[in-house]
Amino acid sequence: MKQGTLLQELEIYRSIVQYSDFLFSFHASNGEFIYVSPTCKPLLGYEQNELMDTCLIDFIHPSDRERLPAEWTNSDYERITYRFCKKEGDYIWLETTMIPYSQHPEQTGFSCITRDVTAQLTAEAELEEQKDMYRQLVENFQDTVGIITRDGSCLYINDSGKKLFGVTSKEEVIGKSIFDFVSSEAHDVINHQMKDQLANHPSELTFSRHDGIKKHVGIKLIPTIYKERESFHIVIRDLTEQKKTEELIHRTEKLSVVGQLAAGIAHEIRNPLTAIKGFTQLLRKESHNDYFEVMLSELERIEEIVSDLLILAKPQPSKTEKVHIGALIEDTIDLFKSEALLRNVEIHSHIQLTHQCIEGEADKLKQVYINLIKNAIEAMPDGGTIEISAYPENGKIITQIKDSGIGIPDERLSKLGEPFYSTKEQGTGLGLMICNRIIKNHNGKMKIESTAGAGTTIHVCFPSYTHEHKKMKA
Repeated sequence: MKQGTLLQELEIYRSIVQYSDFLFSFHASNGEFIYVSPTCKPLLGYEQNELMDTCLIDFIHPSDRERLPAEWTNSDYERITYRFCKKEGDYIWLETTMIPYSQHPEQTGFSCITRDVTAQLTAEAELEEQKDMYRQLVENFQDTVGIITRDGSCLYINDSGKKLFGVTSKEEVIGKSIFDFVSSEAHDVINHQMKDQLANHPSELTFSRHDGIKKHVGIKLIPTIYKERESFHIVIRDLTEQKKTEELIHRTEKLSVVGQLAAGIAHEIRNPLTAIKGFTQLLRKESHNDYFEVMLSELERIEEIVSDLLILAKPQPSKTEKVHIGALIEDTIDLFKSEALLRNVEIHSHIQLTHQCIEGEADKLKQVYINLIKNAIEAMPDGGTIEISAYPENGKIITQIKDSGIGIPDERLSKLGEPFYSTKEQGTGLGLMICNRIIKNHNGKMKIESTAGAGTTIHVCFPSYTHEHKKMKA
Protein backbone atom coordinates (compact mmCIF):
# COMPACT_ATOMS: atom_id res chain seq x y z
CA MET A 1 0.00 0.00 0.00
CA LYS A 2 2.82 2.32 0.96
CA GLN A 3 4.69 1.57 -2.28
CA GLY A 4 1.54 2.24 -4.32
CA THR A 5 1.07 5.57 -2.61
CA LEU A 6 4.65 6.59 -3.40
CA LEU A 7 4.16 5.65 -7.04
CA GLN A 8 0.99 7.77 -7.19
CA GLU A 9 2.78 10.74 -5.68
CA LEU A 10 5.66 10.30 -8.14
CA GLU A 11 3.19 10.25 -11.02
CA ILE A 12 1.56 13.45 -9.75
CA TYR A 13 4.93 15.25 -9.54
CA ARG A 14 5.90 13.97 -13.02
CA SER A 15 2.66 15.32 -14.53
CA ILE A 16 3.15 18.68 -12.78
CA VAL A 17 6.67 18.96 -14.16
CA GLN A 18 5.62 17.85 -17.64
CA TYR A 19 2.66 20.15 -18.13
CA SER A 20 3.75 23.21 -16.08
CA ASP A 21 4.84 26.46 -17.72
CA PHE A 22 7.85 26.44 -15.42
CA LEU A 23 11.14 24.81 -16.32
CA PHE A 24 12.48 22.38 -13.71
CA SER A 25 16.11 21.31 -13.77
CA PHE A 26 18.77 19.69 -11.60
CA HIS A 27 22.42 20.61 -11.78
CA ALA A 28 25.70 19.37 -10.43
CA SER A 29 27.74 21.68 -8.24
CA ASN A 30 29.60 22.94 -11.33
CA GLY A 31 26.33 23.91 -13.06
CA GLU A 32 26.03 20.94 -15.47
CA PHE A 33 22.49 19.79 -16.33
CA ILE A 34 21.57 16.48 -14.66
CA TYR A 35 17.89 16.71 -15.49
CA VAL A 36 15.66 19.18 -17.31
CA SER A 37 11.87 19.04 -17.71
CA PRO A 38 10.21 18.69 -21.16
CA THR A 39 9.19 22.37 -21.07
CA CYS A 40 12.72 23.17 -22.19
CA LYS A 41 11.62 22.63 -25.81
CA PRO A 42 8.89 25.33 -26.06
CA LEU A 43 10.74 27.63 -23.68
CA LEU A 44 14.36 27.35 -24.81
CA GLY A 45 14.15 25.56 -28.15
CA TYR A 46 16.33 22.64 -26.94
CA GLU A 47 15.41 19.01 -26.58
CA GLN A 48 16.05 17.46 -23.16
CA ASN A 49 19.00 15.38 -24.40
CA GLU A 50 20.61 18.45 -26.01
CA LEU A 51 21.04 20.09 -22.62
CA MET A 52 22.45 17.04 -20.85
CA ASP A 53 26.12 17.32 -19.94
CA THR A 54 26.10 21.04 -20.78
CA CYS A 55 26.68 23.81 -18.24
CA LEU A 56 24.05 26.40 -17.35
CA ILE A 57 26.58 29.21 -17.28
CA ASP A 58 27.45 28.68 -20.95
CA PHE A 59 23.96 29.80 -22.02
CA ILE A 60 23.86 32.92 -19.82
CA HIS A 61 24.70 36.33 -21.33
CA PRO A 62 28.30 37.29 -20.37
CA SER A 63 27.12 40.54 -18.78
CA ASP A 64 24.72 38.61 -16.50
CA ARG A 65 27.06 35.85 -15.31
CA GLU A 66 28.17 37.95 -12.37
CA ARG A 67 24.60 37.66 -11.06
CA LEU A 68 25.17 33.97 -10.30
CA PRO A 69 25.95 33.18 -6.66
CA ALA A 70 29.56 32.79 -5.67
CA GLU A 71 28.85 29.38 -4.11
CA TRP A 72 26.54 27.13 -6.19
CA THR A 73 25.88 24.98 -3.14
CA ASN A 74 24.97 27.81 -0.80
CA SER A 75 22.69 26.62 1.99
CA ASP A 76 20.06 29.28 1.18
CA TYR A 77 18.03 29.47 -2.02
CA GLU A 78 18.59 32.45 -4.32
CA ARG A 79 16.49 34.06 -7.05
CA ILE A 80 18.28 35.57 -10.02
CA THR A 81 17.18 37.20 -13.28
CA TYR A 82 19.36 36.83 -16.38
CA ARG A 83 19.37 36.58 -20.18
CA PHE A 84 19.46 33.06 -21.62
CA CYS A 85 20.50 32.29 -25.21
CA LYS A 86 17.90 30.13 -26.94
CA LYS A 87 18.74 27.59 -29.61
CA GLU A 88 17.66 30.06 -32.31
CA GLY A 89 20.33 32.47 -31.04
CA ASP A 90 18.12 35.15 -29.50
CA TYR A 91 18.07 35.97 -25.82
CA ILE A 92 15.13 35.85 -23.43
CA TRP A 93 14.86 36.97 -19.83
CA LEU A 94 14.55 34.16 -17.28
CA GLU A 95 13.91 34.23 -13.55
CA THR A 96 15.36 31.25 -11.71
CA THR A 97 15.02 30.15 -8.11
CA MET A 98 18.11 28.11 -7.19
CA ILE A 99 17.68 25.61 -4.33
CA PRO A 100 20.77 23.76 -3.03
CA TYR A 101 20.40 20.02 -2.31
CA SER A 102 22.61 17.13 -1.25
CA GLN A 103 21.66 13.51 -1.98
CA HIS A 104 24.62 12.24 0.04
CA PRO A 105 27.86 13.81 1.28
CA GLU A 106 29.79 12.91 -1.87
CA GLN A 107 27.24 14.40 -4.30
CA THR A 108 26.04 18.03 -4.04
CA GLY A 109 24.25 20.33 -6.46
CA PHE A 110 21.19 22.48 -6.85
CA SER A 111 17.78 22.45 -8.44
CA CYS A 112 16.21 25.28 -10.46
CA ILE A 113 12.68 26.46 -10.99
CA THR A 114 12.72 28.79 -13.99
CA ARG A 115 10.12 30.90 -15.76
CA ASP A 116 10.14 33.26 -18.75
CA VAL A 117 9.85 36.89 -17.58
CA THR A 118 10.68 38.58 -20.91
CA ALA A 119 7.18 40.00 -21.41
CA GLN A 120 7.01 41.16 -17.80
CA LEU A 121 10.39 42.91 -17.86
CA THR A 122 9.67 44.46 -21.26
CA ALA A 123 6.36 45.81 -19.97
CA GLU A 124 8.05 47.12 -16.82
CA ALA A 125 10.76 48.80 -18.90
CA GLU A 126 8.16 50.41 -21.17
CA LEU A 127 6.16 51.51 -18.13
CA GLU A 128 9.27 53.01 -16.54
CA GLU A 129 10.14 54.75 -19.81
CA GLN A 130 6.65 56.23 -20.05
CA LYS A 131 6.82 57.26 -16.40
CA ASP A 132 10.12 59.06 -17.00
CA MET A 133 8.71 60.71 -20.12
CA TYR A 134 5.61 61.97 -18.28
CA ARG A 135 7.73 63.05 -15.31
CA GLN A 136 9.91 65.16 -17.61
CA LEU A 137 6.83 66.61 -19.30
CA VAL A 138 5.28 67.57 -15.97
CA GLU A 139 8.49 68.93 -14.45
CA ASN A 140 9.23 71.07 -17.51
CA PHE A 141 5.64 72.19 -18.05
CA GLN A 142 5.35 75.98 -18.04
CA ASP A 143 2.16 75.88 -15.98
CA THR A 144 2.17 74.86 -12.34
CA VAL A 145 1.04 71.25 -11.99
CA GLY A 146 0.43 69.62 -8.64
CA ILE A 147 -1.63 67.20 -6.56
CA ILE A 148 -3.83 68.31 -3.67
CA THR A 149 -6.06 66.40 -1.27
CA ARG A 150 -9.81 66.93 -1.06
CA ASP A 151 -9.25 69.39 1.80
CA GLY A 152 -6.75 71.40 -0.30
CA SER A 153 -3.44 70.21 1.18
CA CYS A 154 -0.61 70.21 -1.35
CA LEU A 155 1.06 66.82 -1.92
CA TYR A 156 3.20 67.66 -4.96
CA ILE A 157 4.12 70.54 -7.29
CA ASN A 158 6.42 70.69 -10.32
CA ASP A 159 9.40 73.02 -10.75
CA SER A 160 7.26 75.77 -12.34
CA GLY A 161 5.30 75.90 -9.10
CA LYS A 162 8.34 77.27 -7.26
CA LYS A 163 8.27 80.39 -9.43
CA LEU A 164 4.52 80.88 -9.08
CA PHE A 165 4.52 80.36 -5.30
CA GLY A 166 7.66 82.47 -4.87
CA VAL A 167 9.70 79.82 -3.04
CA THR A 168 13.15 78.30 -3.46
CA SER A 169 12.18 74.67 -2.77
CA LYS A 170 9.06 72.55 -3.15
CA GLU A 171 9.16 71.63 0.54
CA GLU A 172 8.04 75.18 1.39
CA VAL A 173 4.71 74.44 -0.31
CA ILE A 174 4.21 70.70 0.33
CA GLY A 175 1.80 70.21 3.22
CA LYS A 176 0.31 73.69 3.02
CA SER A 177 -3.24 74.35 1.91
CA ILE A 178 -4.01 75.90 -1.46
CA PHE A 179 -6.54 78.05 0.39
CA ASP A 180 -3.63 79.84 2.13
CA PHE A 181 -2.62 81.37 -1.22
CA VAL A 182 -5.97 82.69 -2.46
CA SER A 183 -8.34 85.36 -1.19
CA SER A 184 -11.31 84.40 0.99
CA GLU A 185 -13.66 85.18 -1.90
CA ALA A 186 -11.89 82.53 -3.99
CA HIS A 187 -12.42 79.77 -1.39
CA ASP A 188 -16.00 79.25 -2.56
CA VAL A 189 -14.83 79.08 -6.19
CA ILE A 190 -12.33 76.29 -5.44
CA ASN A 191 -14.78 74.43 -3.20
CA HIS A 192 -17.35 74.63 -6.00
CA GLN A 193 -14.85 73.08 -8.44
CA MET A 194 -14.03 70.30 -5.96
CA LYS A 195 -17.69 69.57 -5.26
CA ASP A 196 -18.99 69.62 -8.82
CA GLN A 197 -15.70 68.38 -10.36
CA LEU A 198 -15.77 71.00 -13.13
CA ALA A 199 -12.51 69.93 -14.74
CA ASN A 200 -13.37 71.56 -18.05
CA HIS A 201 -14.35 74.87 -16.45
CA PRO A 202 -11.21 76.56 -15.07
CA SER A 203 -11.75 79.49 -12.73
CA GLU A 204 -9.87 82.80 -12.77
CA LEU A 205 -8.93 84.30 -9.42
CA THR A 206 -6.30 86.33 -7.59
CA PHE A 207 -3.36 84.33 -6.24
CA SER A 208 -1.07 85.61 -3.48
CA ARG A 209 2.54 84.38 -3.63
CA HIS A 210 4.59 83.40 -0.61
CA ASP A 211 6.18 86.89 -0.66
CA GLY A 212 2.82 88.67 -0.94
CA ILE A 213 2.98 89.54 -4.66
CA LYS A 214 -0.44 89.23 -6.30
CA LYS A 215 -0.93 87.18 -9.47
CA HIS A 216 -3.95 86.67 -11.69
CA VAL A 217 -4.26 82.94 -12.37
CA GLY A 218 -6.54 80.34 -13.89
CA ILE A 219 -7.06 77.17 -11.81
CA LYS A 220 -8.30 73.81 -13.09
CA LEU A 221 -8.98 70.77 -10.86
CA ILE A 222 -9.05 67.21 -12.23
CA PRO A 223 -10.21 64.34 -9.96
CA THR A 224 -7.66 61.52 -9.52
CA ILE A 225 -6.55 58.77 -7.14
CA TYR A 226 -3.15 59.29 -5.52
CA LYS A 227 -1.74 56.63 -3.17
CA GLU A 228 -5.18 55.05 -2.78
CA ARG A 229 -6.88 58.27 -1.70
CA GLU A 230 -9.18 60.60 -3.60
CA SER A 231 -7.26 63.67 -4.72
CA PHE A 232 -7.14 66.34 -7.41
CA HIS A 233 -4.63 67.20 -10.09
CA ILE A 234 -4.35 70.99 -9.98
CA VAL A 235 -3.18 73.03 -12.96
CA ILE A 236 -2.46 76.72 -12.33
CA ARG A 237 -1.74 79.05 -15.25
CA ASP A 238 -0.27 82.50 -14.59
CA LEU A 239 -2.47 84.95 -16.50
CA THR A 240 -0.85 88.13 -15.15
CA GLU A 241 1.07 89.05 -18.31
CA GLN A 242 -1.86 88.01 -20.49
CA LYS A 243 -4.14 90.38 -18.55
CA LYS A 244 -1.61 93.20 -18.90
CA THR A 245 -1.47 92.58 -22.66
CA GLU A 246 -5.27 92.59 -22.88
CA GLU A 247 -5.40 95.88 -20.95
CA LEU A 248 -2.73 97.34 -23.25
CA ILE A 249 -4.71 96.29 -26.34
CA HIS A 250 -7.87 97.76 -24.81
CA ARG A 251 -6.05 100.99 -24.06
CA THR A 252 -4.62 101.11 -27.58
CA GLU A 253 -8.10 100.69 -29.02
CA LYS A 254 -9.34 103.55 -26.86
CA LEU A 255 -6.43 105.72 -28.00
CA SER A 256 -7.28 104.94 -31.61
CA VAL A 257 -10.87 106.05 -31.04
CA VAL A 258 -9.67 109.18 -29.23
CA GLY A 259 -7.31 110.00 -32.10
CA GLN A 260 -10.08 109.75 -34.67
CA LEU A 261 -12.40 111.76 -32.43
CA ALA A 262 -9.74 114.43 -31.83
CA ALA A 263 -9.06 114.80 -35.55
CA GLY A 264 -12.78 115.25 -36.24
CA ILE A 265 -13.24 117.78 -33.42
CA ALA A 266 -10.19 119.78 -34.52
CA HIS A 267 -11.50 119.92 -38.09
CA GLU A 268 -15.01 120.99 -37.04
CA ILE A 269 -13.75 123.70 -34.65
CA ARG A 270 -11.21 125.15 -37.09
CA ASN A 271 -13.85 126.10 -39.66
CA PRO A 272 -15.91 128.49 -37.44
CA LEU A 273 -12.73 129.58 -35.67
CA THR A 274 -11.23 130.76 -38.96
CA ALA A 275 -14.33 132.84 -39.69
CA ILE A 276 -14.39 134.37 -36.18
CA LYS A 277 -10.69 135.20 -36.36
CA GLY A 278 -11.06 136.79 -39.83
CA PHE A 279 -14.00 139.01 -38.86
CA THR A 280 -12.22 140.04 -35.65
CA GLN A 281 -9.20 141.18 -37.68
CA LEU A 282 -11.51 143.19 -39.98
CA LEU A 283 -13.21 144.84 -36.99
CA ARG A 284 -9.83 145.71 -35.51
CA LYS A 285 -8.93 147.66 -38.69
CA GLU A 286 -12.16 149.65 -38.47
CA SER A 287 -11.92 150.31 -34.74
CA HIS A 288 -8.74 150.72 -32.70
CA ASN A 289 -10.17 149.13 -29.52
CA ASP A 290 -7.64 147.34 -27.26
CA TYR A 291 -10.15 144.57 -26.63
CA PHE A 292 -9.65 143.31 -30.17
CA GLU A 293 -5.97 142.58 -29.40
CA VAL A 294 -7.00 140.51 -26.38
CA MET A 295 -9.64 138.68 -28.44
CA LEU A 296 -7.17 137.88 -31.23
CA SER A 297 -4.60 136.68 -28.70
CA GLU A 298 -7.15 134.33 -27.10
CA LEU A 299 -8.35 133.13 -30.52
CA GLU A 300 -4.76 132.23 -31.44
CA ARG A 301 -4.44 130.37 -28.16
CA ILE A 302 -7.63 128.41 -28.94
CA GLU A 303 -6.23 127.62 -32.37
CA GLU A 304 -3.05 126.26 -30.81
CA ILE A 305 -5.05 124.08 -28.41
CA VAL A 306 -7.13 122.72 -31.28
CA SER A 307 -3.93 121.93 -33.16
CA ASP A 308 -2.69 120.03 -30.13
CA LEU A 309 -5.65 117.69 -30.44
CA LEU A 310 -4.06 116.40 -33.63
CA ILE A 311 -1.22 115.00 -31.55
CA LEU A 312 -3.66 112.25 -30.57
CA ALA A 313 -4.53 111.51 -34.18
CA LYS A 314 -1.13 111.46 -35.88
CA PRO A 315 2.43 112.63 -35.30
CA GLN A 316 2.93 116.26 -36.23
CA PRO A 317 6.10 117.76 -37.71
CA SER A 318 7.97 119.43 -34.89
CA LYS A 319 10.41 122.26 -34.68
CA THR A 320 12.81 121.65 -31.82
CA GLU A 321 14.99 124.21 -30.12
CA LYS A 322 16.91 124.76 -26.92
CA VAL A 323 14.36 125.52 -24.21
CA HIS A 324 15.42 127.10 -20.92
CA ILE A 325 13.21 125.00 -18.70
CA GLY A 326 13.68 127.12 -15.57
CA ALA A 327 12.44 130.30 -17.28
CA LEU A 328 9.59 128.34 -18.90
CA ILE A 329 8.36 127.10 -15.50
CA GLU A 330 8.60 130.59 -14.00
CA ASP A 331 6.54 132.02 -16.88
CA THR A 332 3.94 129.29 -16.39
CA ILE A 333 3.69 130.04 -12.66
CA ASP A 334 3.05 133.71 -13.46
CA LEU A 335 0.01 132.71 -15.54
CA PHE A 336 -1.63 131.14 -12.47
CA LYS A 337 -0.91 133.82 -9.88
CA SER A 338 -4.32 135.46 -10.20
CA GLU A 339 -6.22 132.16 -10.27
CA ALA A 340 -4.25 130.87 -7.28
CA LEU A 341 -5.10 134.03 -5.35
CA LEU A 342 -8.81 133.59 -6.07
CA ARG A 343 -8.71 129.95 -4.90
CA ASN A 344 -6.67 130.68 -1.76
CA VAL A 345 -3.69 128.72 -3.08
CA GLU A 346 -0.06 129.64 -2.42
CA ILE A 347 2.55 128.67 -5.01
CA HIS A 348 6.17 128.38 -3.85
CA SER A 349 8.85 127.81 -6.45
CA HIS A 350 12.38 126.44 -5.90
CA ILE A 351 14.05 126.65 -9.30
CA GLN A 352 17.71 125.61 -9.06
CA LEU A 353 18.45 125.83 -12.77
CA THR A 354 20.80 128.41 -14.28
CA HIS A 355 21.68 127.59 -17.88
CA GLN A 356 20.26 124.06 -18.13
CA CYS A 357 18.19 123.53 -21.26
CA ILE A 358 15.96 120.90 -22.82
CA GLU A 359 15.83 120.17 -26.52
CA GLY A 360 12.19 120.31 -27.57
CA GLU A 361 9.18 122.46 -28.37
CA ALA A 362 8.60 125.26 -25.90
CA ASP A 363 4.85 125.49 -26.54
CA LYS A 364 4.34 121.78 -25.96
CA LEU A 365 6.45 121.78 -22.79
CA LYS A 366 4.57 124.83 -21.51
CA GLN A 367 1.31 123.02 -22.12
CA VAL A 368 2.54 120.15 -19.89
CA TYR A 369 3.26 122.43 -16.94
CA ILE A 370 0.02 124.39 -17.47
CA ASN A 371 -1.96 121.15 -17.20
CA LEU A 372 -0.04 119.88 -14.18
CA ILE A 373 -0.25 123.15 -12.20
CA LYS A 374 -3.93 123.55 -13.11
CA ASN A 375 -4.64 120.01 -11.83
CA ALA A 376 -2.77 120.78 -8.61
CA ILE A 377 -4.88 123.91 -7.99
CA GLU A 378 -8.13 122.05 -8.72
CA ALA A 379 -7.10 119.28 -6.30
CA MET A 380 -7.33 121.82 -3.43
CA PRO A 381 -10.95 123.13 -3.44
CA ASP A 382 -10.46 124.65 0.03
CA GLY A 383 -7.06 126.16 -0.73
CA GLY A 384 -3.59 124.98 0.11
CA THR A 385 0.04 125.11 -0.96
CA ILE A 386 1.83 124.04 -4.14
CA GLU A 387 5.59 123.42 -4.03
CA ILE A 388 7.28 123.55 -7.45
CA SER A 389 10.95 122.61 -7.65
CA ALA A 390 13.42 122.04 -10.48
CA TYR A 391 17.04 120.91 -10.28
CA PRO A 392 19.74 119.11 -12.34
CA GLU A 393 20.78 115.56 -11.47
CA ASN A 394 23.13 113.18 -13.32
CA GLY A 395 22.64 114.72 -16.76
CA LYS A 396 18.90 115.07 -16.28
CA ILE A 397 16.54 117.85 -15.28
CA ILE A 398 14.08 116.91 -12.54
CA THR A 399 10.94 118.90 -11.83
CA GLN A 400 8.42 118.25 -9.07
CA ILE A 401 4.95 119.65 -8.52
CA LYS A 402 3.65 118.85 -5.04
CA ASP A 403 0.21 119.86 -3.74
CA SER A 404 -1.48 119.48 -0.36
CA GLY A 405 -4.80 118.46 -1.86
CA ILE A 406 -7.19 115.57 -1.42
CA GLY A 407 -4.84 112.99 -2.98
CA ILE A 408 -5.67 109.97 -5.12
CA PRO A 409 -6.59 106.46 -3.83
CA ASP A 410 -4.24 103.62 -4.80
CA GLU A 411 -6.85 101.79 -6.87
CA ARG A 412 -7.37 104.88 -9.07
CA LEU A 413 -3.72 105.91 -9.29
CA SER A 414 -2.75 103.15 -11.75
CA LYS A 415 -5.44 104.22 -14.24
CA LEU A 416 -4.36 107.87 -14.48
CA GLY A 417 -3.40 108.83 -18.01
CA GLU A 418 -5.96 106.56 -19.66
CA PRO A 419 -8.40 108.29 -22.03
CA PHE A 420 -11.78 109.16 -20.53
CA TYR A 421 -10.57 108.33 -17.02
CA SER A 422 -10.39 111.26 -14.64
CA THR A 423 -10.61 111.87 -10.89
CA LYS A 424 -12.53 115.11 -11.59
CA GLU A 425 -16.29 115.04 -11.98
CA GLN A 426 -16.27 116.91 -15.30
CA GLY A 427 -12.86 115.64 -16.45
CA THR A 428 -12.19 113.62 -19.59
CA GLY A 429 -8.74 112.27 -18.77
CA LEU A 430 -7.36 113.67 -22.03
CA GLY A 431 -5.26 116.43 -20.43
CA LEU A 432 -2.98 114.07 -18.51
CA MET A 433 -2.84 111.71 -21.46
CA ILE A 434 -1.65 114.52 -23.75
CA CYS A 435 0.95 115.50 -21.14
CA ASN A 436 2.19 111.93 -21.04
CA ARG A 437 2.47 111.84 -24.82
CA ILE A 438 4.38 115.15 -24.98
CA ILE A 439 6.78 114.06 -22.22
CA LYS A 440 7.52 110.76 -23.99
CA ASN A 441 8.08 112.60 -27.28
CA HIS A 442 10.76 114.61 -25.44
CA ASN A 443 12.42 111.39 -24.14
CA GLY A 444 11.17 112.16 -20.67
CA LYS A 445 9.36 110.25 -17.94
CA MET A 446 6.52 111.13 -15.58
CA LYS A 447 5.82 109.52 -12.23
CA ILE A 448 2.85 110.23 -9.94
CA GLU A 449 2.93 109.59 -6.20
CA SER A 450 -0.15 110.22 -4.11
CA THR A 451 -1.73 109.42 -0.77
CA ALA A 452 -5.45 109.87 -0.17
CA GLY A 453 -5.94 112.93 2.06
CA ALA A 454 -2.24 113.87 2.00
CA GLY A 455 -1.67 115.35 -1.47
CA THR A 456 0.01 114.40 -4.74
CA THR A 457 3.54 114.77 -6.10
CA ILE A 458 4.26 114.63 -9.83
CA HIS A 459 7.85 113.97 -10.91
CA VAL A 460 8.88 114.89 -14.46
CA CYS A 461 12.34 114.00 -15.74
CA PHE A 462 13.95 115.20 -19.01
CA PRO A 463 17.46 114.62 -20.38
CA SER A 464 19.37 117.89 -20.38
CA TYR A 465 20.40 119.32 -23.75
CA THR A 466 24.15 119.12 -23.00
CA HIS A 467 23.98 115.50 -21.83
CA GLU A 468 21.85 114.39 -24.78
CA HIS A 469 24.08 116.27 -27.25
CA LYS A 470 27.20 114.50 -25.89
CA LYS A 471 25.52 111.10 -26.24
CA MET A 472 24.65 111.81 -29.87
CA LYS A 473 28.25 112.86 -30.64
CA ALA A 474 29.60 109.73 -28.97
